[in-house]
Amino acid sequence: MVVADRLGNIRQQLGQKPGLAAGPANKGPRGTGCCGWCTCGGGCWRLEDDDLRVSDVTVWAAGEIVASVGMSSPCGARHTATTPGGLLTDAIELVWPNKERLLVASGATGYEWVDRSRDSDAPFARTEQVSPGPEAAPGTSALVVGDGLDAVDALGGAGLFGPDGVRLVYIDPPFNTGKSFNQYGDKLASPMWLSMLKDRLTAVKPHLRPDASVWLHLDDSELHRARAVMDEVFGVSSFVASVVWQKRTTRESRSAFSSNHDTILVYAPAGAKTWKASRNLLVKDDATLRNRDGDPRGPWADAPFTAPGYRSAQQYPIVTPSGDVIHPPRGRSWYATEGTYLRLLAEDRIWFPKSGSGSPRLKLFAHQLRGLVPFTVWGSADVGANDDAKRHLQQLFPESPLFDTPKPEELLERIIHIGSNVGELVVDLFAGSGTTPAVAHKMRRRWIAVERNAKTVVDFTLPRLKFVVDGADPGGITGQVSWAGGGAFSVLHVAPRLGRLEGLSSAAGLRLPIGSILGGPEASLGRPLAS
Repeated sequence: MVVADRLGNIRQQLGQKPGLAAGPANKGPRGTGCCGWCTCGGGCWRLEDDDLRVSDVTVWAAGEIVASVGMSSPCGARHTATTPGGLLTDAIELVWPNKERLLVASGATGYEWVDRSRDSDAPFARTEQVSPGPEAAPGTSALVVGDGLDAVDALGGAGLFGPDGVRLVYIDPPFNTGKSFNQYGDKLASPMWLSMLKDRLTAVKPHLRPDASVWLHLDDSELHRARAVMDEVFGVSSFVASVVWQKRTTRESRSAFSSNHDTILVYAPAGAKTWKASRNLLVKDDATLRNRDGDPRGPWADAPFTAPGYRSAQQYPIVTPSGDVIHPPRGRSWYATEGTYLRLLAEDRIWFPKSGSGSPRLKLFAHQLRGLVPFTVWGSADVGANDDAKRHLQQLFPESPLFDTPKPEELLERIIHIGSNVGELVVDLFAGSGTTPAVAHKMRRRWIAVERNAKTVVDFTLPRLKFVVDGADPGGITGQVSWAGGGAFSVLHVAPRLGRLEGLSSAAGLRLPIGSILGGPEASLGRPLAS
């Protein structure tokens, strides 16, 4: 196939107009048509089209043709590709004004773009503890008052993500609906909203574990653009699924369509196939899980501690809590060797029925049971709706105005169950009313939750987490996971890169109300949290 034929094929794949013309047909050293404008040594053709603003379309002719295309079209999409053998694969980049700059927090609520070179010369943001009690340290949980970008830089600089890194990120940012809510404004220009999202995702990416996943919760307002941003930050191959969540069950009759769902984009930097090996399946039937011995880790199922066949290493006496000495049934062996049995016994993973006189059984918690692959459509009957979340908050704060956009604990329980295990770190950069840290705490995960609005922290997030630690939150998933309280966390403040903070937004202004909510140094410590 001649070069001109390959050019026509590429034009067709790119959807370009037939009026595209080749550049000057100068002869290069290889005897091929050369644009004369580049340094290829005579092995290319260059195309120009003012209407489509083609900035660089090059086809190399040296044995097999390699196509390299860069195009900024009137729609704002930028296309680049490099493909051997003349086969074109498009990679699409969304562009917007000021994308090359960094969007940083300014003052209590504003944002400003700055040149990245200028920001790289600035000192790292620093955390300042505003809660009583021990200093925050790697391996602990923290509520951070400040902007997500500043918080990630400060926490990373202080090593507070810990040596293991972040297992799960859940981001529920303002959707950019153009509306105003009691707790926040939701009216950013799309370029600013996109930079806000991209810069914070980019900042947290180096702190992710190899088996991490990122869950971005949105409605339709910016969803189509957000997926392009996620593709760019984490790579197209990192996409796992779009989860549709039924957020309401009532019908809105004033709209052309009654929107009753949000979408949660799920990305795993290691790729869906690799992440699949480490994610957790859904429990087949919650009714099979019970907590018959008050285990602080929550409800469990059980299975016989025997295996078919005779294995000499798995033949040993077991003394039951009632004092009886028992052996495996004839023709069977114990499920594991004696050393493994003793370890499981020490970990409280063995249960003896019949008031301690029965044969041992193995305790299996939800994440250890072979379950169901999650669907991509989650109904409110399974994971709750917005109204369920509002009712929960009304129980906790009967005298306060409603938080406008809370998420139900059941929804976050499913996300955190799928994407993490006990003791691993869950991060939320837009904490809002505190659903993510509340659920993560009840599920015995470590967590870092960031919320910029200091008033929201004082009115909702911090008091809610105090209820959780004190065992005074009976709603949400408390019964499901047999939560009774315990654990601890610190409250940190991170100042913005630009502007000044005054009053409640400043670290000094937060200390008094936070101390009042926590009730003094001892209250902030909480009670020991079982792992």
